[in-house]
Amino acid sequence: MYFSRFATSFYLLSFALLLQTIAGTDPLYHFCSSSEKFIDNGTYETNLNKLMGYLYLAAPPTGFGKGSVGENNDQVNGLALCRGDVSNTDCKACITESSSEIRKRCPDNKAAIIWYDYCLLKYSNVNFFGQVDYQNMFYMWNLNNVSDPASFNQKTKELLSNLAQQAFKATKMYATGELELEQSKKLYGLTQCTRDLSSSDCKKCLDDAISRLPNCCDGKEGGRLIHFPFPSNMCFSKLVPLCLLLLSLLLQAAIGADPLFHFCFIPENYTSNDPFSSNLNELTTLLSSKVPPTGFGFASTRQGQDSHVSSTNCKTCVTKATKELRNCCPYNKGAIIWYDNCLFKYSNVKFFGEIDNKNKFYMYNVQSVDDPISFNVKTKELLSSLSNKAYGSPVLFATGELVLEESMKLYGLAQCTRDLSSLDCKKCLDGARGRVVGGSCNVRYELYSFVNA
Repeated sequence: MYFSRFATSFYLLSFALLLQTIAGTDPLYHFCSSSEKFIDNGTYETNLNKLMGYLYLAAPPTGFGKGSVGENNDQVNGLALCRGDVSNTDCKACITESSSEIRKRCPDNKAAIIWYDYCLLKYSNVNFFGQVDYQNMFYMWNLNNVSDPASFNQKTKELLSNLAQQAFKATKMYATGELELEQSKKLYGLTQCTRDLSSSDCKKCLDDAISRLPNCCDGKEGGRLIHFPFPSNMCFSKLVPLCLLLLSLLLQAAIGADPLFHFCFIPENYTSNDPFSSNLNELTTLLSSKVPPTGFGFASTRQGQDSHVSSTNCKTCVTKATKELRNCCPYNKGAIIWYDNCLFKYSNVKFFGEIDNKNKFYMYNVQSVDDPISFNVKTKELLSSLSNKAYGSPVLFATGELVLEESMKLYGLAQCTRDLSSLDCKKCLDGARGRVVGGSCNVRYELYSFVNA
């Protein structure tokens, strides 16, 4: 869900197509924050390599590290921050992944930043330590509305303000907490700052983030605003202690990254001794073995409970998704969950062959392009072409690219669940184009190649 500085992008997935390793899930976002380039194999690159090696060693023990290497025009300044609950091992793995990935996405750029679920990494030829960065930020939110937005917004502000007070005073500048809501539900939150900031600047940064949340997330079940410093990192969820899209408090490993999103879309519940429960167990076991060979599977049990799942070559993701969805939506007779590498859905209502227009959410980059009219035309051209290719493909999937000005390329992807007919796939892609992650299809475009060859 990211694009370089001068492009607005939408990270739109319902089925991920990238193979992941250890804690290195897809980046949440990145900016190539300087157009100034360094020379390959020059002094600046040498200093950058040394800095990455230093941060790899310095950050994991405490979750944070910063440093500078070189002098004058060849000086490189950088920092790495891991989420406050992440282990030393996962922190180190994330920093390794981020330092490698940012060099691929911002080759030769003298300044860049990248966020992952577990960490962030930033470097620049300008000394930015101790300064709140109000330029690099993005929003993420839950599409669902609460029934009483006024009361919910007040509770949200109360929780996050309290956590901001705790975080700016804490040694790690990190705090989590919860607040009781009505009907035995809880609101969960997190705040964190990079530790190069002073306590007062950390507080300013968090307060600013809290004040901006109504711009994106007024009355929403979950929301998050991220300034540069992974700092003003926050999230909240009405239903479960899984922060919106990324900040799960579960430590992940291998391909099982944090869920992107989930919906408990049928309020009707089953009991632990209900035949529905045993049928659901039987179905998830079946799909765990059926999906990986082709990347897609769907089935029904003898009691009529239906489910489908699409994944890209990863039994691990399907296994993780089935387990996590049962935690997120305990005893619900219908639910759906998205990961970077797969989607899993089940319901007591048969949905095969029908476009799911109900279960969807939005994700986008708040950065604006220099020429939005031209960029939108190019984006539409690429996605229209991929939509036509996907619905005519046996696997209902297509990727491609389009040349932009200044030697830049626009990369895209279109995909449907294979229970849809070709015609319905086309309808779904045409309806989802641009901003929606849905239960039946998805499109994605970026200014870098994001699909493995």
